[in-house]
Amino acid sequence: MSARDDILSLMNQYCFTIDTGDFEGFAQLFADGEWTIEGGVVARGKDQLLAGMANVRTYSDGTPRTRHVTSNIDLSIDEASGTASSQCYVTVFQQAPDFPLQAIFSGHYFDDFARLDGRWRFKRRLIRHTLVGDMSAHVKAPVKLLGTATHQA
Repeated sequence: MSARDDILSLMNQYCFTIDTGDFEGFAQLFADGEWTIEGGVVARGKDQLLAGMANVRTYSDGTPRTRHVTSNIDLSIDEASGTASSQCYVTVFQQAPDFPLQAIFSGHYFDDFARLDGRWRFKRRLIRHTLVGDMSAHVKAPVKLLGTATHQA
């Protein structure tokens, strides 16, 4: 595969691990990097990432009943240095018992990647939370974004 294909696959794995409830796999994606919510959470290492994911509600099927959809992917790769960066939009849809299908989040991902031991890895994902909807079926406890709680009871 090309570097572009490898990085796009990595970006897709992010969505797949969360949406299938594979939080161990999610944490492994950032083994060499950090995951940041603008203005708040910065997580480094498996333990911090898993602690953050413990706030995500899961349902009887073991998933959070979400679909992360990325679009408008802009990817820049420097093969010589083994680095890359990207930005894209994300929309998260959710449907759960007593919670009709709806967009609960629309934001902007900013990513930095590095090729380590021949494999592309996340170095950093910054999440900008542009539009936040009803997160009550997604998180167990309120999450503060831009100084306001996003959890609606």
